[in-house]
Amino acid sequence: MRIMKCTARGGKEFYGIVDGTRVRPLRGCQSVEELFGALRKRRPPAGPPIALSSVKMLPPTDPNARIFCAGLNYRDHADELRMPAPKSPIFFTKTSGALSGANDDIVYPEGVKLLDHELELALVIGRRIGKDERVTAENLSEFSLGIAIFNDVSARDVQLSTGQWFLGKTYRTFAPTGPVVQTLDAAALERLYALDMELKVYDPDGKLHAHKHQAGTTANMIFRLHELVACLAQRFDLLPGDVIATGTPKGVALGKPARLQVRMAEILGIPQGKRTARFIAGEIAHNDRYLRPGDVIEARIASPDGVVDLGVQRTRIR
Repeated sequence: MRIMKCTARGGKEFYGIVDGTRVRPLRGCQSVEELFGALRKRRPPAGPPIALSSVKMLPPTDPNARIFCAGLNYRDHADELRMPAPKSPIFFTKTSGALSGANDDIVYPEGVKLLDHELELALVIGRRIGKDERVTAENLSEFSLGIAIFNDVSARDVQLSTGQWFLGKTYRTFAPTGPVVQTLDAAALERLYALDMELKVYDPDGKLHAHKHQAGTTANMIFRLHELVACLAQRFDLLPGDVIATGTPKGVALGKPARLQVRMAEILGIPQGKRTARFIAGEIAHNDRYLRPGDVIEARIASPDGVVDLGVQRTRIR
């Protein structure tokens, strides 16, 4: 089942079940907690269908949702950055103020020089998960509303120069989510770690930027969804609507210093701050894979057979 959150004429927000080119509003489901409860009872009351062309898509979660992101959780991404795969999950956060819809513009912040994309599979929590809950691969669906497309938009120059992932990743509109959340039935769970992930970037005239591209598979995920959920829930309660972004595959714009450069900097005793500043300057001057105003991003996650299909996220940089 694919669920969307949107607004129709009049501006009222609602969750609805996607049926082809239409969405059927669900009555009495104004929050993820209410929605999850209705779905668990298998009797969500639906209203008359509305054409998707007449609605505005919103992030398929609550507006105050917390966002937890797993870092370096794909083997190929760790390899491209020449970093060791983590021994345990690495997390950072984004604020709910970064959430935006699947067709909303991404605002290029003033002063930022290196804007990057990170295509990710996100899990939306359906109910509170306390410290005594045991989350496993087999019971993951008992706690989860479902999965969605997530773009962990990142200002690399801010991230690197401050040493804080949070400050470089939590600008307004830096967490496009959706368009849909697909519930985790048996068929979806069976395909969860065989999903194709692809992100393409086009110029304002619709021409494909061949050098701005991500492609991967959830098979390369290091820590799986239930492991990420369990790691967080051991430390604090997860709440309905919380979003867990599970990491990105290879293909981000961010480059990496050459090994010889790193070694020479070590030999010469160049301070880390100066090394970082030189690296950022080199990225600005020579790396043309970063996003620019006017670029249009198309992101997709689906199983090869189409049983899992999270739709198309299409966002423009402005």
